[in-house]
Amino acid sequence: MRFMVESLDICSAAGRRMLLSQEMLTNAQQIENELEKLAFFVEVVKQEKLAIPVEAIRHDLQQLRDIQGTLANLSAAKVLDDIGLFEIKHFCLLSESVRLNLEMLDCNLVDLPLLQEVIALLDPENQKLPQFYIYPAYSQELAELRKQQQNLMAENPGQAEIVRQKCLVLEDNIRQKLSINLFSETAGLMQAHEMLAAIDILFAKAIQAVQNDLSRPHTSAENTRYIQLFNPWVKKMLEQQQKAFQPVDITIEPLPCLITGANMGGKTVLLKTVALAQYLFQFGFYVPAKEASIVPVDEILINMGDDQSELNGLSSFAAEMLNINKMLRAARTGKKLLALVDEPARTTNPAEGRAIVNALVTLLAQSCIPSLVTTHYSNIKAPCRKLRVKGMLTGEFNEKITVNNINNYMDYSLLEHDADDVPLEALRIASILGVEDELIQLAAQFLKQNS
Repeated sequence: MRFMVESLDICSAAGRRMLLSQEMLTNAQQIENELEKLAFFVEVVKQEKLAIPVEAIRHDLQQLRDIQGTLANLSAAKVLDDIGLFEIKHFCLLSESVRLNLEMLDCNLVDLPLLQEVIALLDPENQKLPQFYIYPAYSQELAELRKQQQNLMAENPGQAEIVRQKCLVLEDNIRQKLSINLFSETAGLMQAHEMLAAIDILFAKAIQAVQNDLSRPHTSAENTRYIQLFNPWVKKMLEQQQKAFQPVDITIEPLPCLITGANMGGKTVLLKTVALAQYLFQFGFYVPAKEASIVPVDEILINMGDDQSELNGLSSFAAEMLNINKMLRAARTGKKLLALVDEPARTTNPAEGRAIVNALVTLLAQSCIPSLVTTHYSNIKAPCRKLRVKGMLTGEFNEKITVNNINNYMDYSLLEHDADDVPLEALRIASILGVEDELIQLAAQFLKQNS
């Protein structure tokens, strides 16, 4: 998720602030509303004929400052100084420019407030320049005093200073009047500020979706289903090595699904990718799949076996068990959950580990929790759906399989697997990786004796 967020081309500080403060959406209609907006911007980004207004909008957004502090002062009826008045004027000019360019895109999904009255107030000379000072147009008396001060500067500096002090009093009065007049526009200014930040995020999401072949997900009330799901970060790393990522299809039903497969079978990557896609969906992003229909959840529960902490004095097993305990407690709350558990109890002895996996899957099934649980343990009798990663290809190959090309000979697709056994490919993979033959042969003998 960090990779996806950091790869967003956000133009403004206001956009970055909004993105990092957003909360995960759990309401299906709210998610659909966000995706509907994003779908419009994706289509806009794809059309070359709209490149000019799009670039104009993004250029304006690059100049958008985060003026929440100034707007907070205005809403508190404080008198703004010249910097604050400049920030509001500059912002309003940008907002109006963006609004006009959005009209060129026929965008009806984002209705920016009209701020011409604020612009007229802060730009009495109608220069449309990104600057502000107390203009002579605000006061004929002030204009005359400034001329008088200028004329006295050389001949009578003392009298000029007296006139300057009068000018300062008038300027302060004007700032106060401007702030009072702007106070009634606070709500519109705040709304426009938030909307421009949202537009910045929508453009960044749309560009990311187009560049990474992401697709619009649809909400589902029953099962989550992905067609050709892929991990963007892993895909990018493989492409840099001139390798291809094999996408997978998977359906997640409201019950546990046990996934088995050899090491290097992509089970952990699959779980992390499912978690990523769920988060992206519920934060209003497109997802890394050719097609996706996703059930919104209240919480995503993840145990990837990386929570051990020497600082807390916990072993990997202890940390894992505490994490799983939190999952089971959450399962009893009635919330809509998605549970993703990678090889639970793998660090304890096989007999107890197998028992723990059986118990975990049974309890998840009793609560009808959509969940993916990977394991290397056989004889899992708990009620669940079972899938297996197809794994290593068999047959004759034109080249020797090595650590550098082994991924080319792995099939990461998922197969229905009703049996209680698990694939036995560890020794073959160890041999390909160049592990000592003596160890491989001895291990094979022990395996044969215990079979």
